[in-house]
Amino acid sequence: MYSDRVKRVQRLLRVEAGYTGAIDGITGARTLSAVARVPEVRNRPDLIGVDRQLVAAGQAILASLGHDPGPMDGRWGPQTDAAYLAWSGADLPWRQADMAGLFGPAGSARCTAGRVNVPWRMVLAWDPAQVITSFSCHELVAPSAQRAFDRIAAIYSRAQIEDLGLHLYGGCYNHRPKRGGTSLSTHAYGIAIDFDPARNRLNWDKDRARLAQRDAVPFWDVWAAEGWTSLGRARDFDWMHVQAVGL
Repeated sequence: MYSDRVKRVQRLLRVEAGYTGAIDGITGARTLSAVARVPEVRNRPDLIGVDRQLVAAGQAILASLGHDPGPMDGRWGPQTDAAYLAWSGADLPWRQADMAGLFGPAGSARCTAGRVNVPWRMVLAWDPAQVITSFSCHELVAPSAQRAFDRIAAIYSRAQIEDLGLHLYGGCYNHRPKRGGTSLSTHAYGIAIDFDPARNRLNWDKDRARLAQRDAVPFWDVWAAEGWTSLGRARDFDWMHVQAVGL
């Protein structure tokens, strides 16, 4: 069996069930083995909520071959804005006032020592001819950001990602002050990421910003489950922006 749907299931299984095979859309032994493990991990508290349709698709693969992995009712774990950063090892929530103590000096080598591989086709928002396959960020937040990107890729199709504008990279590390202010931006520490700035302008509220629409809710839920903060959700402005600290 081959399909784009199976590819999406494989991406989900890679994140949530230890799948180590190729993302090739082929229902092979490794894919089936990973699907069979899904019931064992579905109630782990460190796993976020996932697209139930993808889970159902994985179960259908097994069912079509005569396997019965068991029911998949219920959520796969907490999915709230109060979720803690499992990767931090620190008391939470972190605040912007704590940035220097938590992440070291702005502009230091640590601010760009981390790397996130983008699991979909991404381009520079201001130069669509420039493809972005990965980007640098602070070394402490890179594993969390990578998990978020991988989970988002499992939830949305490529067409949905492009419709939302998640393929339009607005930047991460940038040693600069906040717009209209003098204090340093979270970007100066490499702990913030922007998406599709043209359709999510700084002062646009939920009635205008693209990422304030209902179909973006799973996207923001992924970041919230990792402990990142959406300025759009928190303050109803700068909907392009997500950061690894609170306000």
